[in-house]
Amino acid sequence: MMTHQERWKLAEDMCARMAAKYPEIIVGGVYGSTARATDTPWSDLELLIVVQDGSTLECQHFIYCGTSVGYEVIGKSELERHLVTPTVKWPYWMGVLSVLKVLCGDPELVEAWLDSGKSVPEEKFKKVVEKNLPDFVVESYGRILSCRERNNAYDITCAVLEVLFEMNVVLCLLNRSWVTHDYYYGITESFSFPRVPEDYKDLVSALWASRTIKEIVPLAEKLVENFWELLKQEINITDYQTADELPL
Repeated sequence: MMTHQERWKLAEDMCARMAAKYPEIIVGGVYGSTARATDTPWSDLELLIVVQDGSTLECQHFIYCGTSVGYEVIGKSELERHLVTPTVKWPYWMGVLSVLKVLCGDPELVEAWLDSGKSVPEEKFKKVVEKNLPDFVVESYGRILSCRERNNAYDITCAVLEVLFEMNVVLCLLNRSWVTHDYYYGITESFSFPRVPEDYKDLVSALWASRTIKEIVPLAEKLVENFWELLKQEINITDYQTADELPL
């Protein structure tokens, strides 16, 4: 376990060593709770390394003094492609860059990358949601209803988390925004988005706190119903009704 100061010093040392060894590093820095100075002795240490294309540097993870330590490596062109040609990973990369504390390289590049991500037209995000919608909420919500059918109180809370996290990604894309925390606090960040389902904050808060099938199912039904109503206003939803319609 490490203190914040020890974790920060380790991040500085790692970035300095890698910058000296790999001249192709453009930007290196720390994100997550260490960057926000909200880390605890049990927090991990997360670094992002952006490199010139063609670099052989690879991601690595270690256990250091009982702490999970790792750095993610991405090429400049790949990062820029994620930002200007959005995929479902766009909120992740924008969230990381928005909190990144640069320890080596040019901090102005990070601002330029954020600006490029913010400049993407709204229509592109709607296309991403339309294309990837079958992977979000549909299956996980079905698990909630299946748990009710099977009287499975053990797995239903896991299905609820899947619904909420998947819905959060969709809302990030629809709002051309991102969150900077994981788990519940990441979801609460989306409460302030302009485009959210009706009663989103109240339903999510109640659903997160619910533990029984009887409590969970009505809240999930209402939240997902409101979610689909929002989507109908924003994107084209394709729900095939016959096998012959499937674009095989």
